[in-house]
Amino acid sequence: MILELKIKNFLSFKNEVIFSFEATSDKTLEDYYVTQMEDGTRILNMAMVYGANASGKSNLIHAFEFLNEFTRNLHEKDGINNMFVPFLFDETSKEPGVFELVFYAIGKKHKYQLIVNKNVVLEEKLFVYPGTQPASIFNRYFNAEKEISVVEFGPKIKISAQALEAIQLKALKNISVFDAYSQVNISIPELEIATKWFDDQFLSPINPYTELTEFSDEAIKNSIETKMNALNFLKEADFNITDVEFVDKVEKIPKALVEFFEKAPISEERKAQIKKEGAIPVEETFFTHRVLKNNNEEFHPLSENRQSRGTMRYYGLSAPFFHAIENNAFLPIDEIGSALHPLLVFHFLREFLQKSNQAQLLFTTHNMSILNEKDMLRKDAIWFTEKQEDGATELFSMADFNFRKELSFYNAYKIGKFGGIPEL
Repeated sequence: MILELKIKNFLSFKNEVIFSFEATSDKTLEDYYVTQMEDGTRILNMAMVYGANASGKSNLIHAFEFLNEFTRNLHEKDGINNMFVPFLFDETSKEPGVFELVFYAIGKKHKYQLIVNKNVVLEEKLFVYPGTQPASIFNRYFNAEKEISVVEFGPKIKISAQALEAIQLKALKNISVFDAYSQVNISIPELEIATKWFDDQFLSPINPYTELTEFSDEAIKNSIETKMNALNFLKEADFNITDVEFVDKVEKIPKALVEFFEKAPISEERKAQIKKEGAIPVEETFFTHRVLKNNNEEFHPLSENRQSRGTMRYYGLSAPFFHAIENNAFLPIDEIGSALHPLLVFHFLREFLQKSNQAQLLFTTHNMSILNEKDMLRKDAIWFTEKQEDGATELFSMADFNFRKELSFYNAYKIGKFGGIPEL
């Protein structure tokens, strides 16, 4: 589970901001919202972010996305190049960005620290907390004189000289130690735990333009349980849908596209088949709709391009939803209400809170009506972004404000008590 993220000099976050999932002493919806770790830390399972357009809501999601991509296998890409974007409106753009992520993996508290600029990883550190004090797993820094990265492991980490040298050679100046570790055939248990957490429990963000259909299609093909869960989701979006099927068919293609495939990196046999038939095999998703006609049931399959955008969006969200629940993973969603009726959003959030054990959901939204749903709100779970005069984003929680929780969150936000609204 994620406890907090500190960000400094990344996109619109000029000054250090701290987003935290740590629960206050408030006992509201304790059973649904709060997970208590072995060390007594209380962590929220869900948080939401409000703010005016261009105030920095999405940039918070992008900060998580940056860490998600950077810690994964990027050695075949450009590493940090073009991924890191500093605050660009003043001299801060010449300074490095700073990130600190505190998370729990297999019940143990970890701290990951990163200092970067556009081309180089200046510092990268990983700690674990066997008790109240941190123990170093690795410490990586950039030797400017020799133009190389130096990786050092903590005194309690068992690693041979050959293994250290192998990681050192792979730790290029613009990629993560996690990436370097993934390229060598060795196992460091303390590092393996954090690596597996980043791979399995730190999910890629979903934004309004993320294509989710294919992900859900593949998940459904591989699991009947996932299929049933997706169908239950679909019934909330379109009560007529009773089944989803995948149909293989052959689709004719233009002559110009046939010539394109002749240059594609596929087998010669495949090229010859496409040239001969002038077609390619494709798979199409069909949704079965149940309708009543003269009190008789009829079932009609309709292809995915005949479904509403909202239905397909909700269908697409089903697989990430259940993946997060089953793997106790962190799921960030930007603009959760995109193409969805507000009642579907409420259903999604309630289902998450009810089904989550240690899964976490972070989402941004403009949907103020959620603030009327007191049965799924805690003050410490509601955050706001506000743009300052210099273009920098300020990030703060409703828990920072003193007011009676019996008062309407919706009305207080609407009249500007918390900020984070457009100035019209």
